Amino acid sequence: MKVIFGTTNKRKIEDLQNLCSEINVNLEILSLEDIYWNLGDIEENGFTIEENSLIKATAIYDFCQTHNINYPIITDDAGLFCEALDERPGIYTARYADDELALDSTLPKYQCVIKLLRDLKNSNNRNAYYKCVVTCMLPDGSYFQESSESKGTIATEIIGELKKPYFYSVFILDGYKKAFSDLSVDELKDTYRYNALKKILKKI
Repeated sequence: MKVIFGTTNKRKIEDLQNLCSEINVNLEILSLEDIYWNLGDIEENGFTIEENSLIKATAIYDFCQTHNINYPIITDDAGLFCEALDERPGIYTARYADDELALDSTLPKYQCVIKLLRDLKNSNNRNAYYKCVVTCMLPDGSYFQESSESKGTIATEIIGELKKPYFYSVFILDGYKKAFSDLSVDELKDTYRYNALKKILKKI
């Protein structure tokens, strides 16, 4: 059976294909490129990651309806939530420092990390968690969602390799002493995105 994964990211497609193999689910994963998606980025204007995941699935579903494509659609959205910041960055995780970057083009691309550390500078509460919500929309328009979380803390400085996603360089997963960005492939197999996708695949 073919399933559309709402991304053009080849690494994410490969990760999902590998997950299918690991849990013995026989699916062919199609990317947005495979269905000739030509509508650009989908505006994520929801108030929760559940809404944003569904917004993406609905947009792709509408495109498929007009192009006579009838496969299940998988979309995901995720965010970092900090207790001391009233759950921020949350739905704004991917654009946490966009306002600052717009005002000063000389700031580094990882300004979001600098802003987070600044916002938490005077807080003793470093508790945070990553959450992923995955939506599966079926060809008849019905859908279901699954989610998973990974709890941890925010470091007081950048400790991991600084690469996208940038917040991984300051997020320390419970049970570890290294940054999320430094976890191995095997160590990542019991974390938030992996577990949410695994729940969806098993339902499919």
